[in-house]
Amino acid sequence: MGIQFREVSYRYPTGSINFYQAISKINLTIQEKDEFITLVGHTGSGKSTLAQHMNALIFPTSGEVEIFGSVVSQKRNKKIKYNALRKHVGLVFQFPEYQLFEETVEKDIMFGPMNFKVKHDEAEVLAKKALSLVGLDETYLKRNPFNLSGGEKKRVSIAGILALDPDILVLDEPTSGLDPAGKKQLMELFTSIQKDTGKTIIVITHDMDLVYEFASRVIVLNGGELVFDGTPEKLFHRDDLNKYCLDYPETIQVLQAVKTRFGKDINIYKKTMTEAALEIERAMKS
Repeated sequence: MGIQFREVSYRYPTGSINFYQAISKINLTIQEKDEFITLVGHTGSGKSTLAQHMNALIFPTSGEVEIFGSVVSQKRNKKIKYNALRKHVGLVFQFPEYQLFEETVEKDIMFGPMNFKVKHDEAEVLAKKALSLVGLDETYLKRNPFNLSGGEKKRVSIAGILALDPDILVLDEPTSGLDPAGKKQLMELFTSIQKDTGKTIIVITHDMDLVYEFASRVIVLNGGELVFDGTPEKLFHRDDLNKYCLDYPETIQVLQAVKTRFGKDINIYKKTMTEAALEIERAMKS
């Protein structure tokens, strides 16, 4: 059933009588299975606010969000078990330190399942499985999460959410602070998780190179409004991305520059630098 936004708006109070409109009249459907979505937009466009509505961390100022059959609106409904909803949609924050607090990796990952009344032995099994999904072996279980590298901390925070077995996994800027190789490695991990589990993965990012290479669907917010929902190919074929404060992927920028400089017949829509280099070589030989 997934998530459906119907005319959802949200505003933050900025004073006794003033408000900041974060998102406005959003209509959007997220399938519960088999989607790899990137959510993009300039800083302050409403991405994180939209994501927090997906598991009822915040409630709409107006409109409603249907989350796996439960309708969430401004008025709290005592019949809805909001914690149960959050088990369907797992949200991984941008900074792992917001989620890591136990003395060992194992205890951190086990915390969520045990909070949902899973028995200790079963929670241990879930922790090992989740750790394996994020590409870390069992030697990490007894380590202190705060002694790990930045990339390892990110993986452990993701494992903690995966241990709850959510249908939809939402990751807020998971590649921030990583070098290009680390970013690609993490995105390949998400792709692998999506293929292995069938879950829908939603990645909030500013990196258009990752969007172009990995996403099957892109949602663009601008000034709190939904302005695009489609494939990355359709998005990057547009010539008006600057009005949304978005850049084109580096491959498109490089190939366009070569095409303009040398007047060659070049297909600028290549997703990786390897593909771009091969296209330049082909064009120059011709």
